[in-house]
Amino acid sequence: MKELLIFPFFYLYEVVSGALRVARDVLSPRPRLNPVLLRVPVDLPGPGHRLMLAALVTMTPGTLSVAETEDGRELLVHSLYGGDDPEAEIRHIQEKYATFVGAIRLPFKRHA
Repeated sequence: MKELLIFPFFYLYEVVSGALRVARDVLSPRPRLNPVLLRVPVDLPGPGHRLMLAALVTMTPGTLSVAETEDGRELLVHSLYGGDDPEAEIRHIQEKYATFVGAIRLPFKRHA
């Protein structure tokens, strides 16, 4: 429950700081980009949770969800800055985004 109260403020910070970082590099003669494709292991209850995680990652400036593996256990994420420390970027997505998404109870169920 605590996550539901904290996450909107965290996510707003992520969006604003990401936008400023990308804008700085777009306007800079020497951008600090270090792009990388990351394989982020995820352990979420269902496809709706994975979709929400992918959407949150994509809406954050500097990151883009590209695909997920067939079994849904990994999310492929393009990061403009993750090349500096790929493991830290993966941990950040898992600990901050996936933890929040996993704690939410979605109002719909998958039909077979």
